[in-house]
Amino acid sequence: MKSLILNIILVSLTINLPGQNLLGYKKDKIEKYISSNYQHLVKEGNSRNDYYNYLKYTDGAAGTTTVYFFLSENNRCTRVKSMHVHSMKDEVISELDDLYTREGDNIWSDKQRGIQALIKLENEEWFFTVTIEPQQKE
Repeated sequence: MKSLILNIILVSLTINLPGQNLLGYKKDKIEKYISSNYQHLVKEGNSRNDYYNYLKYTDGAAGTTTVYFFLSENNRCTRVKSMHVHSMKDEVISELDDLYTREGDNIWSDKQRGIQALIKLENEEWFFTVTIEPQQKE
């Protein structure tokens, strides 16, 4: 019973973040947004990558969610990628359906701040990912 309650709490804490379209936001605005709205997320500074400029957040010891905000040279968000355990899939899909326009199986679209975004959900063996990035012009 305690584990069921814990799982419900953990899932409810993560609702609304996987689908947040923060494309175009500056690094400091992302940090402020996360600290104001998602206190359960921890900014991870222990990983280093000389090729990518990014912010990384996790839900700490729970280990159910990791979110990356990839940044341009001028520290604007160019891509958001979140990874989640499979038990969160139904809640995340419901959230994406509420926030965005469904374009197909596991694909949504959005337009904010003049940026047309493509949102994709992809299944992996141990987790699934939600990627938000600018839609490529054909």
